[in-house]
Amino acid sequence: MKMWLIRFWEADSKCLKSGDVWVLGMFSLMLGFSTLFFLFFLSLSRFDWSSCLMVSINISSVSMMDVSFPFLFDWISLSFGGTVCFISSWVIMYSRFYMGDDPFLLRFLMLVVLFVLSMNLLIFSPSILSLMVGWDGLGVVSFLLVVYYSNSESYSAGMITVFSNRIGDVFFIVFIAFCCSCLDFNFFGSMVYMKDTMWVLGVCVLLGSITKSAQLPFCAWLPAAMAAPTPVSTLVHSSTLVTAGVYIIIRFGYLMSESMKVLLLFLSIVTFFLASLSGVYEVDLKKVVALSTLSQVSMMMLALSLGFSVLAFYHLLVHAFFKALMFMCVGSVIACSGGVQDVRFLSGFWKKLPVSMAWYCISVGCLCGLPFMSGFFSKDLIVEKVLGSASGLVLFILCLMSVALTVWYSTRSLSLLLKSQENTFLSVTPEGSLYLMFALFGLGFGGFYGGYTFQNLLVEGLSYVEPSSPMKSLILFFLVFGLFMTWYTFEDKLWNAGKIFTPSFVLRFRSSMFFLPPLSGNYIGYKFMLCSCFMVKMIENFWVNKVLWESGFGMVARFSGSKARKFSGYMLSDISFSIFFIILVMMFLYLLFF
Repeated sequence: MKMWLIRFWEADSKCLKSGDVWVLGMFSLMLGFSTLFFLFFLSLSRFDWSSCLMVSINISSVSMMDVSFPFLFDWISLSFGGTVCFISSWVIMYSRFYMGDDPFLLRFLMLVVLFVLSMNLLIFSPSILSLMVGWDGLGVVSFLLVVYYSNSESYSAGMITVFSNRIGDVFFIVFIAFCCSCLDFNFFGSMVYMKDTMWVLGVCVLLGSITKSAQLPFCAWLPAAMAAPTPVSTLVHSSTLVTAGVYIIIRFGYLMSESMKVLLLFLSIVTFFLASLSGVYEVDLKKVVALSTLSQVSMMMLALSLGFSVLAFYHLLVHAFFKALMFMCVGSVIACSGGVQDVRFLSGFWKKLPVSMAWYCISVGCLCGLPFMSGFFSKDLIVEKVLGSASGLVLFILCLMSVALTVWYSTRSLSLLLKSQENTFLSVTPEGSLYLMFALFGLGFGGFYGGYTFQNLLVEGLSYVEPSSPMKSLILFFLVFGLFMTWYTFEDKLWNAGKIFTPSFVLRFRSSMFFLPPLSGNYIGYKFMLCSCFMVKMIENFWVNKVLWESGFGMVARFSGSKARKFSGYMLSDISFSIFFIILVMMFLYLLFF
């Protein structure tokens, strides 16, 4: 053990640079905030869960206007914020291993910190306006991180990501516009009084959330975001961007009607099944993990649609830990094998990367929901409640089949990485970085014990509809069935490296979620771009510049004389825009209330 630590320390002591100081400083900062949030959460758990703390910071105070920035600290925001900061701290340390040779490592770390700050702003904001700042900040910074490698693949993935997220941004802007009618942007009861427009707010919350969480039909950007560096994928798929939609529905779920929840139920279960089926046929290791994220987020949405919001939030926290651990292990395999991601070219890693493979086995067990793993406490609990809710035979079958497919593709990727047969002549660099070891052990602790810990704090004492004993045994049966399918198809020609360049139409159809990503990514993004260009031409160039200015206020400027034009040349455009905006607001309020 002593010689093992000395070997790792000698390997890292040769590359101590100024970047190490930044990495350790940011790591300490994030871990400190995480500790603070969790301690506050534990102190709050001693009281009633309905208690919360509102902190308002005054930015400026004038005689006629008081500008403040509020922050909300309750059990949801504190536990989620602590989880985000805890995972971010280890991701920053992991970035030193994965991107140690990058000359712009400091710039990358700054983007990661800005990404985490945007997520925390979304979590702790009780105001719709400040929440929108965090929501939009996630979209902008995620685009910068996805296109970090500056190649054609990353540019294409970045455009699909930003187009898909912009659709959700539009619905939140409409949300803010309707909140203007009550002149209050706080979501604590102020919107309840707008009973006539409640359904519009519910539609905006639903559509905005499914775009951010990549539900059907906006499921193209999540696998495409794998073009980003692995530390970014670890953050995006564990606790930040993709879980923002789930968090929004947890906060604003009371605005959704029963018909909207039925629609969310349909979209989530179909996405759950399609993502699990595509994961079986996917050969890109990072995309396999990305599809597993999509399936688990769909399970959270499924729980929310059935009214199990606490269970959905519980699975969100537990999934964040073991999914971040899984991405770190996958990134270790990719980095040590020279950037190869095709799982058919990767084998024999039990001897080459023993520590990473050990933690990868644990993360796969958590994802499959093996007994006494962290996923067993949250994932199987949701499946039990779905089976006991009596929501229909189709939901019953699709849920169990998705569970079996999840076990199938997870154990398949693990078995292909661990098998002793050598498919290629890849030279694998052994793991020899203290940053990697500390990051894996730090997140492994959270991934292994997170399920049991949060169960005692969140789920204890909740009463739900319990399924019968035969239904509970069905979950274990389908888990064993997924393991059997992995063994049965282990040597199938479907995953043979010799068939890489001859993919069949059926294989591409199944692995691409029935061709949904090309349709929902390229087609929808292209149509929204055309719609935006049309609106710019019609509203900005025609109505504002041509009709309003040249035929209206422009004529007043021309008839007012040369002196008046010189005096009001700079002011007339501002006055005209103000009058035009006031007219629009008055028309909007008239249509809204009369």
